[in-house]
Amino acid sequence: MTGRLAGKVALVTGASRGLGRAASLEFAQAGAWVICTARSTRGHSTQPRLPTATIEDTLDAIRAAGGQGEAVACDHTEEVQVRTLLEGIAARHGRLDVLVNNAWGGHDPVEGTPRRPVIWDEPPGQLRNMLLAGAYGDYVTSLLALKHLMGPAGRGVILSTTWHTDEPPGWLPYEVSKAAKNRLVYALGTQLREQGIAVVGLAPGWMHTELMELYHTPEELSGHTETPHYAARVLVALASDPDVLRHTGQVLDVGPLARLYGCTDLDGRQPDWNAQRRAAQGA
Repeated sequence: MTGRLAGKVALVTGASRGLGRAASLEFAQAGAWVICTARSTRGHSTQPRLPTATIEDTLDAIRAAGGQGEAVACDHTEEVQVRTLLEGIAARHGRLDVLVNNAWGGHDPVEGTPRRPVIWDEPPGQLRNMLLAGAYGDYVTSLLALKHLMGPAGRGVILSTTWHTDEPPGWLPYEVSKAAKNRLVYALGTQLREQGIAVVGLAPGWMHTELMELYHTPEELSGHTETPHYAARVLVALASDPDVLRHTGQVLDVGPLARLYGCTDLDGRQPDWNAQRRAAQGA
């Protein structure tokens, strides 16, 4: 398959479902060799509430569409596993051009009180999951990718899927975990600018994912959400942009970048859900 990322190697974490799966498919469609990682593999799902989805399923979809890649089980909160993953990529491919930090542990089951309890009853495990399979996983994966493949070569783009913190603040552990991810984008982007390695955070709108279907009716989701492919196409556009360094250290919304790069959702629309949300909050 030829495309604007032909010959490039991309690593997408959290690739078994949602935005990670869509990003894997879109990067492969653009010609990249895609390495899909996640904890959910055939016979072992980390999200029993959701329809079974695994990295093997994502790889099958990539190949069915004519793309190329591989699936590697990896828990990005475990340094040894991440190190083994990156050393394997170095041995097999000798390069890594794009890292998409997408894995997140915010939906892992937590024992204790339900979501959004009285604030002092918030289960500590919720923040732990979000920080570990969030900023910490991004931190470990980014640094090891830089050490083994990207830094010495002086090339590459690191993209992080995230969310803007709300004003006024919303759910406490979510706010803290996303603030950590966003600060990592800023700090890492600032420090890598001289090496020519861009680090950009991308904030999708209200995506229609498998998880959303647990909490919302089809009527609530219809016409008010975007598919994960919308943000995934913007990720591909960022990775393909020869001037992507202009965005480094920033967390940017999908909508404006979609207009900048000419990306559309699967239905041809260019929604800007984040702008609509902010306008409603200010009304």
